[in-house]
Amino acid sequence: MRMKVGAHMAFVLADMINISELKNLMERFYSITSIACYVKDVSGEVLNINSQKYIHIFDKLGDNKKEEYILNQIRNERKIGVFEGYSNLVYIGIPITINEENIGTIFLNPVFLEQSDKDCFKVKFEESNFDEGKYKLLIKNTPVISERYIEKITQFFHYGLILAQKTEDGFITDLDTNKKLNQSYVELFGIYEQLCASERQLRSKYDGIKKLAYYDQLTNLPNWNLFKKEVEKRIEKRSGDNFSIFQIDLDNFKNINDIFGYEYGDKLLRKTGEVLSQLHLGMVARMGGSEFLILKSGYDNKQHLESIAQCMINTISGLWNIDGTETLISVTVGITVYPRDGEEVATLLRNADIALNRTKLLGKNSYKLFEESMYNEILKKVEMEKELRKAIKNNEFILYYQPQVDMENTKVVGFEALIRWNSPKLGWVMPLEFINLAEETGLIIPIGEWVLKTACSQNKIWKDNGYSYDFISINVSPIQLKEDNFVYTVKKVLEETELKPEYLEIEITESVMMESLKSNLKVINELKNMGVKVALDDFGSGYSSLNYLKSIPINTLKIDKTFIDGICSDYYEDIITEEIIKLAHRMKLEVVAEGVEEENQIKSLKGKNCNKIQGYYFGKPMPSEDIKDFLKKQL
Repeated sequence: MRMKVGAHMAFVLADMINISELKNLMERFYSITSIACYVKDVSGEVLNINSQKYIHIFDKLGDNKKEEYILNQIRNERKIGVFEGYSNLVYIGIPITINEENIGTIFLNPVFLEQSDKDCFKVKFEESNFDEGKYKLLIKNTPVISERYIEKITQFFHYGLILAQKTEDGFITDLDTNKKLNQSYVELFGIYEQLCASERQLRSKYDGIKKLAYYDQLTNLPNWNLFKKEVEKRIEKRSGDNFSIFQIDLDNFKNINDIFGYEYGDKLLRKTGEVLSQLHLGMVARMGGSEFLILKSGYDNKQHLESIAQCMINTISGLWNIDGTETLISVTVGITVYPRDGEEVATLLRNADIALNRTKLLGKNSYKLFEESMYNEILKKVEMEKELRKAIKNNEFILYYQPQVDMENTKVVGFEALIRWNSPKLGWVMPLEFINLAEETGLIIPIGEWVLKTACSQNKIWKDNGYSYDFISINVSPIQLKEDNFVYTVKKVLEETELKPEYLEIEITESVMMESLKSNLKVINELKNMGVKVALDDFGSGYSSLNYLKSIPINTLKIDKTFIDGICSDYYEDIITEEIIKLAHRMKLEVVAEGVEEENQIKSLKGKNCNKIQGYYFGKPMPSEDIKDFLKKQL
C-alpha cells in the first residue's frame, strides 16, 4: 500500500514509519523465529530501537561488505537483498519502501541454510582468537531456515510495514491488510513449529545413527570407526606430537564363552572395558570380539611403554569373580608408535595387530612392541605362500629318499621319502622352511597327497624291477590325520598305483600322536587293518612316555636324533637309549635310530641290538635316480 508523502526527500524514516509499531513488529518476529534484526535508514544510521539481543558478532568472519552487497540488490529493485557468506551463513536485508522510494532497510541477524556445516566455523573463530564459550552459544542460537522460509519472512515484513506507515491523519487501518497479516503470522508460526519439530526429529535420528556408527553397543565405548577417526585427526594436525596405540586381547576368550555362555562373556567384556578406562591412559575403544584399543598421547621411550603394557597385564590378569563365578583371565598386548612405525592409520593399526599376533605365537599373557622385522617376516611368508600355491600347480616338488639299513648285514631294507622344493623364484627350499606354512594354510593336504601318490608310484616301479627292500616310509602331518577321509585317500592311492599295503609305512611323530590320542588310535588301527605299517617317529623329542606305547598298535619305533647325538658322550642318554631299545624289543617293535653319522655311534647302537639305522653315515637323502645304485647292489 502506497501513500502520498509530499516532498519525501526532506523526511527521515521516523517521519514516515511508526517507530513503536516497527519495534513491536521486530519483537514479534523475534518471538516467532528467534531471528533478531536491526534497522538502518538511507544514510546508513542505525535506529535506536535495537535491544542487546540484536547485536551479532559474525563480523569476525570478515564478511564486511555484506550490507553494501544487499543494498545494491535493493537499489536494483529487488524485493529482498541476500548475501551468502561463509559456509551458507546467510544475511538478509528487507527494504522499507514508501511510494517506490527506499527509506531504510531491515537487516536480519545471520541465519544458516539447511545444508550448512556449522562445525567448519570453529576453525574460523579459532583463527580470530574468539572465545570458545561464546562461539558455542552463538552457533547454538543461530537459527536454521530453508529458502522457502525466506519468502515467508519477506511477506511478513511487507504486511507489517504497511501497518507501521504514517499518514497525515494518523495510522493506516485496513481491515483487509490486517486479516492478511494475521494469516501470515499464523502461517509463519506454523512453518516455524514444523521446522522445529523436523529439526528435533532429525537430531534424534542423527544422534541414534551416530551412536550406532561410532560406539560399541555392548560396552558403550568408542568403536573401531571412532578410534580410527581420532587417530586420523591427530595425524592430520601434523603437530609433531607422538602417540602410541595399544591393542589388547583377552586370551582364550572363546573358551570362556563356550564354558560359561555368551551372557557371562559379555559381562566380562564390559568389565574389561571399565578396568581399561580406569587406567586413564587415553581413549579406550572396543575393536570387536575380545580386542580393545587404547590411544595414548606421547612417547617417552620403549621402557615407558613396556611398563604401561605390564601394568595393563598385572591389572587385568588374574582370577575374576563375576556374578559369583570365578574364571582365570590373562591378556596379550601389541604396541605401535607414531610416527616411528608409520604415518597412516591403516599402517599403525596393522602394526599393532602384527605385534599382538607375534606375542601370541611366543606365549600369551605378555606384550611386544612392533618391529619392522615382524612385518618383513609376514611379507616373506605371504610371498612363500604365493609361490607354494604355484608349486602345487606347476609340480615343482621332488621326492628324495634316504636309506634305512639293517644293522646285521648293512643291507638297505627301506627308505624314508622326504619332500624337497625347487622353486624357480626362491631356489631350493628345505622342508623346515615351508612345511609349517603349508600346515597353517591347509596346503599340506594337496602336498601330502602328492607325496603319497609319488612315493607309492616309485615304490611300485622299484618293486616291479625286482629290487629287494621292505617298504618306503612317508611322514604324515597332523592336519592330514585330522582329515575325515585320510584313510580313504591312502586306500585309493594304493589301489590306483596297484601297490601292496605292506610295502608302505606311515610315520607319525610322537607329539602329533599325543595331540588327539583317541582319534589317532582309530586311524592307526584302520591303517593296520589294511596291512599298512605304522612307525612312531622322533621318539624322545616330545612326551617320551613309555607307558602309552602299550596302547599304540605300531610296528616301528624311531629314536630321535637328539638321543643318538649323545650316546657316545652323555652317560645318561646312552643308558636311556639302551633301555628304550630293550623295551621296544620286548613289545616286539622294530627300532630305527635316526641321524646316525659317526662310526662310534654305529658300534654303540650295534651293541644295544638296534635293528636299523638311518643317517648320513650310510646315505643322505637322494633323488630316485641315485637310489638305483643302492638297490642294484642288492639284486
